[in-house]
Amino acid sequence: MSEQYLDPFAQFLGIDITFKSFEKSIAELSIQPQHLNVLGTVHGAVIFAIADASFARACNAGEDLFIGMQTEIRYMGQVKGKRLIATAKLIGGSKKLAHYQVEISDELGSNVAFFTATAFKLEKR
Repeated sequence: MSEQYLDPFAQFLGIDITFKSFEKSIAELSIQPQHLNVLGTVHGAVIFAIADASFARACNAGEDLFIGMQTEIRYMGQVKGKRLIATAKLIGGSKKLAHYQVEISDELGSNVAFFTATAFKLEKR
């Protein structure tokens, strides 16, 4: 069972959060014609958006409120399937910071992109 991510932009794109914890989050998106660029491939902004949604859901799955402060993405190859999957994993942190790596692939296992991000803890909820 999936949970629709509450961010309006992620909802607009059709991103679903299928697993969430502070240590790991998985986001999925069925590719539609509006997700494509002029070359007919998935737009880089859509790939970035699903990675960012998975990262945001992971770092905010716990008791604390986090905000992203830095991200980087490396596009590795074209999407070959019909579904994007972004898996965010906590890779380190401190009292105020949480560092994540997000792997973006398709359902065929094609490596699409790697995204790294750092979140800053704002306050207790």
